[in-house]
This record gives sequence, structure tokens and C-alpha cells, in this order.
Amino acid sequence: MLIKETKTDISTNRFGGNGDVIIEHYIDEAMLNDSVVMYAKVTLKPGCSLGYHAHNGNSETIVVLQGTAEYNDNGTPMTLHVGDTVHCPSGESHSIGNAADATEDLLLQALVIKK
Repeated sequence: MLIKETKTDISTNRFGGNGDVIIEHYIDEAMLNDSVVMYAKVTLKPGCSLGYHAHNGNSETIVVLQGTAEYNDNGTPMTLHVGDTVHCPSGESHSIGNAADATEDLLLQALVIKK
């Protein structure tokens, strides 16, 4: 099935983060068979972030497609680069952001799956 129409959401201060988070869903939630919460490309412009939040009942896997990410893995800060993959299982917490002085958008691929 070829999918030509996609949905884009813009969320401001998501999970207490800074600025806008642009979420371009690859497929509509109705097609995800109730096991996948989200499968999308996420864009964070310089200075924007997803705030620190817990995953309860679902997990999230993120792949960095472009840029450099400031990532917080359960209180442990780290820097992610293109091609890096991180996983936040149910019961754990994380945040991710693009530095204010970044020269490019941070592009991520995100997959959130129900436990």
C-alpha cells in the first residue's frame, strides 16, 4: 500500500521542553493495529526539546537522522550523533533536545510501542 497523505502535528513545550516539536507521522494511527503508538519523523529546530518524561506502558526507540542531540537517559546526559539509536523501555525516563547554538535542525525517527 502506497501512502501519500500523512499527518503533521506541532506541539509546543511538549513534556515541558522548549519550543516546537514537529511530528510527521509516517502512517495514520488507525493503521498501527493498536500496538504502535507512534511511528514518525520528529524535527527539533535549534533550541527546541522534548522535556524529561517517563514511559509507562510503552517504550520508545529513537534514531538520529540529522544533527547532534542532547539526550538525557534516566538522569545520565549524553550526546547523540547521526546514526545513533537509543531505546527507552517502559518504566524509564528520557529527554532529547537540539542545542540553542546548533546550525541545523535535529531530525529523529521515533517509534513508540505499547508494552
